Amino acid sequence: MKKSFRKQIIDDIFQFSNKSNSFELIEKKYQPIKKETLIAELIQVGIMPEVFEHDSSEEKLWSKFSDIILAKSLELLGLKSEVLRTRGNSADVYSKAKNYTLVSDAKCFRLSRTAKNQKDFKVKALDDWRRQDTYALLVSPLSQYPADRSQIYHQAIEQNVTLLSYVHLQFLIDKGIKGDLEKLWKTSACVKKNYKAADQKRGTTYWHAIDTLICEITKQPLGILKKYKEQEIGKTKEVGQEGINYWTSKIEEFKKLNREQAIKLLIKAQKIEQKIETIKKAIERVNII
Repeated sequence: MKKSFRKQIIDDIFQFSNKSNSFELIEKKYQPIKKETLIAELIQVGIMPEVFEHDSSEEKLWSKFSDIILAKSLELLGLKSEVLRTRGNSADVYSKAKNYTLVSDAKCFRLSRTAKNQKDFKVKALDDWRRQDTYALLVSPLSQYPADRSQIYHQAIEQNVTLLSYVHLQFLIDKGIKGDLEKLWKTSACVKKNYKAADQKRGTTYWHAIDTLICEITKQPLGILKKYKEQEIGKTKEVGQEGINYWTSKIEEFKKLNREQAIKLLIKAQKIEQKIETIKKAIERVNII
């Protein structure tokens, strides 16, 4: 039985994550991804697999994989794009069009994670990372963006950082758009011009503006975009079931542990031994001032 695209990526990440050139390996394999495959699989890129431990090398490599897919997506939309190798204080992806440059950040979240807030999206940081570049873009699963009254929408408008979802990218690519995207990177101007000041901080206003611009660019009715969003909901539920199955299997594993095994697992989960070592090192460093 042929592996699903997602299962293949997960297996590759487990295989590559402990290698010193893990990013190069994953980039070499997935940067040449075919347009048809990218369109079909783009939605799930923003959902972190539950099978990866928190803050693990696998989790970090999946985030880098999402950068690769974002760069490829923007390339298919007519922007020359690359994943930046720099670490910290920098956007993930750099793109260049004829008359402007764009810095982008791809976000991935676990469905098991509790409510996200503005700190998770780093809109202000992305604006800072823009430096001399013209525009800034943040991409996340649509369902993972905060509720209607979140500060990120106000920040995005004030700092002209465009918020998009993977389904919006999928729609643009599937409709064969090449270039002519600058109005999308000026969403904040559109919101300020066409919506009441009292409504400009609302998520519903922001997404209405984005959907309107996307439909103008693609020359497609809003109803067609809505169908893509419905497909995203279906794919999210499918991937969510994958996570439920994983954690259900872990429960069954834990039930089979004997007392000693359970204690060892609990000690590891609480990182107790690491905390003891940290305290020992702190004591060793204590000096009289």
